[in-house]
Amino acid sequence: MDKDLIVSGFIQINDEIISADDIVPLQERCGSTCLCYLVRYQGKRYLMKRLRPEYADNPRYHELFRKEYETGKRLKHENLVEYVSMGEDVDGCYIIMEYVDGDTIGERMRKDPAYYSSPRRASRLFSQLLSCLSYLHHHQVLHLDLKPDNIMLTRISDDVKLIDLGFCYSDSYDLSMGRNGLYSAPEQKEGRIADINVGTDLYAVGLLLRDLILVFPKIYGSDAVSALIARSTQPDIALRFSSADEMAEAILQVFTQETEHREKKRKRVLRIAGIILLAVALFIGGGMVRHFLLDIDEQEAGSEFFIDYGMKCRIMSNDDYTCSVLGRDHSHDEEYMELVSISPFATCQNRRYRVVLVEDEAYLADTIIQALSVSEGVERLSSYSFSHCTNLLTVSLPLSLKTMGRNVFDGCYRLQHIILPPGINRLPNNAFTECRSLTTINFPEGLESIGNGCFASSGLTSVHLPSSMRSLEPGAFYDCRRLRTVTLPDSLDRIGDYCFHHCDSLLEVRNLSPEPQLITNVFRDTLGLKRTLYVPRQSVELYRRAPYWREFSQILPLDE
Repeated sequence: MDKDLIVSGFIQINDEIISADDIVPLQERCGSTCLCYLVRYQGKRYLMKRLRPEYADNPRYHELFRKEYETGKRLKHENLVEYVSMGEDVDGCYIIMEYVDGDTIGERMRKDPAYYSSPRRASRLFSQLLSCLSYLHHHQVLHLDLKPDNIMLTRISDDVKLIDLGFCYSDSYDLSMGRNGLYSAPEQKEGRIADINVGTDLYAVGLLLRDLILVFPKIYGSDAVSALIARSTQPDIALRFSSADEMAEAILQVFTQETEHREKKRKRVLRIAGIILLAVALFIGGGMVRHFLLDIDEQEAGSEFFIDYGMKCRIMSNDDYTCSVLGRDHSHDEEYMELVSISPFATCQNRRYRVVLVEDEAYLADTIIQALSVSEGVERLSSYSFSHCTNLLTVSLPLSLKTMGRNVFDGCYRLQHIILPPGINRLPNNAFTECRSLTTINFPEGLESIGNGCFASSGLTSVHLPSSMRSLEPGAFYDCRRLRTVTLPDSLDRIGDYCFHHCDSLLEVRNLSPEPQLITNVFRDTLGLKRTLYVPRQSVELYRRAPYWREFSQILPLDE
């Protein structure tokens, strides 16, 4: 038995045994197959990762777990999380590793979108990431699961820490690898194992670089940056960068040039602004003095005012200093950026108001918007607030968001990426209708219902509903013609009529409920297709006798 592998009711860290009482669950770090815990021992923090109970007895996942530990244990790099020990107790096997205090780059984008607006910061991020990849590649390891959730920034120094080697490829484990969906290279998606090499990881880095352009097109949308992305994401792996070092050098050169160009432009603008400000000060100096010496009349609730880039706001209350966003003045189109950033505060006559609401139809049919970032503090997006923004590609929503109005993003045909915050417990009617480019979405735990036609005619290819889900209202996924798989939790007790009508590609439904739900016209119009229903083993015969469920071509146990 390995010196790092034990079997007991305790946790081993560097040959020391600690009590399980020192372990605290970390819900925010848990993944689809693993649970994570914070372990405190002798003043130091560690991260413990163990398989979820449903995977604890699966040999395949044990192999992935063992591979992750053995691969990580032999690797030491300042930008790679450190693996400490592996063990097994009454709850199954676990891995002890370095605890990284910080955010993933996806979390950082949601909390502080402006962080990445600095080319120097972006250059540092990619330099450290590629340095770590170069180290892995020189040690015959491919990560193969690069995505925003697997790249962390430390809280103090914003250094990169690459995590999760569970799907990596190494010279010792050649077949136990996976793919990461949106950031997978073509050879990964197609299962061409023989074609995978360092260019597969660099493809994902190119997509991460592309994400910056989507959020900050004015800053990173140059031809030079576009050329970097085009080369690293070539379908033909032979045409990509040949090494992480080569790509890092190219990024450093381009970002350095971008920084120098922006600095020259900034100095030129400052000189011009200084001249203009001096002239204005001389002209209205007396008025400015009087403005600050006299009391300013308080604006009444309902008063409207403008802030940067013609954004229009309305005062909601002078008691708690809150305001809403009404949209923007279209006379400012010529200076309006493709990125809309809903700021947490707006200032009117030296009073600072908290932005808590985006009002009805605020940006209805605004075809300039390509990226939307809503800051922390905003609690509601009202009905039709971003409806038919036909060029909108990516959306970043705050953790503070609690409710969304009906049709909030409907008709956003090009919308590709949105992360729903955990505070949302209901998705309203027609919220994402005809979002044809939206192929995947993570439904947060806490979500309880999905409204009428919420994802009708969207581009979703799979739906995995959380364990908190209670009801699907009529037509929730109507006409999702690319939808192939659906997973229904055992908590779901109501499925409305026409919920999956015209889902012509739907071949597999996994229903975790031990009791068949009462349904009428949910799947019926497309049951002529060869479609399989997977249910708990003990419930197979119940479903085979249940109205409408029995019309599936096959009803099999979940473990098959």
